[in-house]
Amino acid sequence: MKGKAVSFGLPYLAAIAGAAGYFFRAAQRAGGSAVPVIAFSVLMCLLFLLGAATLEKREAYADVYRKLPSDAALSILGALAVAAGCVLAFSGAGRFSMMLNVLGIVSAAGLAAAAVSRLAGKKPQPFFLVLPVLFYAVKLFYDFRHWTTDPQILDYAFSLFALIGFMLTTYQAAAYCYDHGSRRQMEFFALAGVLFGATAMAGAARSELLIYGGSALWMLACCVQAGGRRSARA
Repeated sequence: MKGKAVSFGLPYLAAIAGAAGYFFRAAQRAGGSAVPVIAFSVLMCLLFLLGAATLEKREAYADVYRKLPSDAALSILGALAVAAGCVLAFSGAGRFSMMLNVLGIVSAAGLAAAAVSRLAGKKPQPFFLVLPVLFYAVKLFYDFRHWTTDPQILDYAFSLFALIGFMLTTYQAAAYCYDHGSRRQMEFFALAGVLFGATAMAGAARSELLIYGGSALWMLACCVQAGGRRSARA
């Protein structure tokens, strides 16, 4: 019973942590110390790890996913934000960046389609989630190439961790379409994705603000599903 209560509270913990991380990061960017945002991030990751470890191991889609309006709302809103961010990023973008933004828009459509399938009580087609995994992976490598020219690691560390969280969570969501997911891994990476995604939003350009914010909403939807209190099947 205690484990169920803990798992039910994880999405709320993630949302609160994300909001706090954003303000800590904003304060640091305004000239404050980096110690609070770093210490807070480490502490929350430890709590997330502990919380995810309390979840029962479930690999089958039907043992984890439910028809939840909150999942659909968060996923679709997140997808719309990601798509809007990619559209804004077209301005002044190079050829490869434009291709990445197109992939982002298509991926956002996949996230929304998967959400509609879940709300209808159907298992999403893996294709809907494979494209977002590809988008986050390509964006990670593309952005990292530019980040490495910045000697201040803290300038991009939260964005780096956020994209890793987005990618690995979506990978686990896609794996559940084949009944080979890892509930604990998906929950931990989703929790971290919410935290670092929200933290990375502080001071970000509008396009990145929408992409990271929308992805954080998608992560929160994954938290709700993976951390739910559904009883195991007999």
